[in-house]
Amino acid sequence: MILAGKVTGKGPTMAVAARRELVAELLRGPVALAAAGAVANFFNLVMNLVLARVLSTRGYGAVVEQTNIYMVLSVVGLAVLNAVVHRDLGQLDNTRSLRWGWIRKLRNVIGFSTVGAAVVAIAVCKPVAVLLSYPHPFAIAEAAIAASVWVGVCVERGLLQARRNYLGLARNVILEAAFRFVGIVVLAAVGLGVNGAGLGLVLGLALAGEFARWTAARTPSPGWATGGDQTVPAAPRPALAAPAVTRRTREVLIADTSVALATLAPLAVLQNIDVVIVGWRNPEGVGGYAAISTASKIPVFIGLAVANYLLAEAARRRQAGESAGRALAMALSIVVAPGLLLAGAGVVAGHGILAVLFGPKLTAAAPALPVLALAMTALSVTLMFASYLLGAGYRKVVWVLAVCTPLTIVVLTLADGAIMRTAVAGLVCQTLAAMLTGALVVRLLHAGRVASRPAVRAELAVPAQPGVPVVQEVMSR
Repeated sequence: MILAGKVTGKGPTMAVAARRELVAELLRGPVALAAAGAVANFFNLVMNLVLARVLSTRGYGAVVEQTNIYMVLSVVGLAVLNAVVHRDLGQLDNTRSLRWGWIRKLRNVIGFSTVGAAVVAIAVCKPVAVLLSYPHPFAIAEAAIAASVWVGVCVERGLLQARRNYLGLARNVILEAAFRFVGIVVLAAVGLGVNGAGLGLVLGLALAGEFARWTAARTPSPGWATGGDQTVPAAPRPALAAPAVTRRTREVLIADTSVALATLAPLAVLQNIDVVIVGWRNPEGVGGYAAISTASKIPVFIGLAVANYLLAEAARRRQAGESAGRALAMALSIVVAPGLLLAGAGVVAGHGILAVLFGPKLTAAAPALPVLALAMTALSVTLMFASYLLGAGYRKVVWVLAVCTPLTIVVLTLADGAIMRTAVAGLVCQTLAAMLTGALVVRLLHAGRVASRPAVRAELAVPAQPGVPVVQEVMSR
């Protein structure tokens, strides 16, 4: 009876502890990053309000086009971030010098690459501007330079994600938004216009990268304990030769970056290509479309922040042979809710919202706001699914996006720059992409449940390899 009483008494206590752990994880992970994303989006919104008033309609549309070009190019940084997360969680190092050695080498490579990218961007910006019918060639070079600086920011943020310093990452997201806001608004308002906005973007990202490096240097890596002035391993690890670690690091970074780039590049195109196409097919209407595009990106910007949590958690639990389904559910709820609220607000008072935020000269596209908001909500769902699949090492998402992206470009081009037709075409294509990537997630989760059953494990002819999750083995068959 005493034993039974003890067991029974533990039930509620364990349930309460589990709920507290869930709430704590929610607050320090996706909620903190979603809040940071919301603050960053607020800075972005205020910045666009100021630019919409200090610049002409065409000038504001040109800044939005420049930003979209930067967003497409910045996917390289996000791909490197994915590789850094996987590498830092790989636990290939058993000394502090090895642990920081590959990071220092990667930082040096990124620094030299940034200088090279700047030279190339300045050299080719004029012909690219002619091809896109864009009147500000140097602004295109600035977008490319900003994207190369962003790669350095992503290296540091990848370290923060792998080491679960989500609060430090959230602070950096806010600081980056603040730095960009000040730099872009000040330089654009003093008379530099579109080119000033691009220069402010570069300076803001450079400052954010330095603060991210400072934070990463003070964050211990996973599996290590900090004591006094030195960092020591929490548990003994087998010795590894330095050349082997260097070779493995290079191979891991290249492989993971390639897969992530093949996944994230289509997502960046899906996010930003509509504004570029409208600017190409309908230059007179790009200002109004840019206004609703900026407003409807709220769920995407929040999703980009929450994806930092989801990617790291999926990668970490993959190594443990576990599922990150709970983390995915939390992330989806956080990004879908604001998108639906925005779509509802667009139906009720879309014209008034745009008039207050962007001024009466940029309200022509107001009827398409709720449609585009739903399209961007679907895109944020696709982003969550893709981040989960990348973290879990499931590469078939590359093929799905490789089909959906060119299909979307063709459909948007056929809309011929018409505002409502473009928004509707975007909604259809983004919904299709979300459904297909969601089907891959369901398949992966189902495979994980099947692989966890003892009967299924007994039927496997080949035993699980050390360090390889059962889910991964089943999906590879």
